Amino acid sequence: MRPLLAALVVGASATLAAPALATPKVNAGLTTGPALTDLRTGGPRVASHLGVRGDVLFFRDRDREMALGPYVDVMTVAFDTLEPGGGLSWLIPLGDPVLTVSGGGHARWSALGLEPGVSGGVFLGGRVHNFHSVYNLTVGGFAQTRYALGDSRAWEVLVGAQLDLVYLAIPFIYAYEAARR
Repeated sequence: MRPLLAALVVGASATLAAPALATPKVNAGLTTGPALTDLRTGGPRVASHLGVRGDVLFFRDRDREMALGPYVDVMTVAFDTLEPGGGLSWLIPLGDPVLTVSGGGHARWSALGLEPGVSGGVFLGGRVHNFHSVYNLTVGGFAQTRYALGDSRAWEVLVGAQLDLVYLAIPFIYAYEAARR
């Protein structure tokens, strides 16, 4: 009798359980803006930076919920360095904008060679939850700091804008569709 009762409880709970709607949400964007470099050696130098950043956020099934997930990025400062990295992002909803706090590590290739580093940053902008796709459009501003742990001990502070790669693809999509007609 006990096995039959256990099977009924398991079967009833499986049919009554609500499905989880929190599908992972993916994003990729272009980052650009000014950078302050050489903060530990000889005073600040203003340069530009350019990069690409992507992330996957979990545990969010509507706009007012937090999310957590990994990110990867690749960037350059004044085309003097190549800095791939990654880490963890935590999305905190503030109403219409969201705040995303990130931290992780990166590798820094420069004229001084290869060295590891740590990075941290904040993003403030729009990231509306998309109920119909796994992709979220994102646009906003960010600030980031990067510190190299090798011999250079390079310290950089970056600020700028993050623009979703989909926005950059729209003219090409329109041109492709126009050419097909």
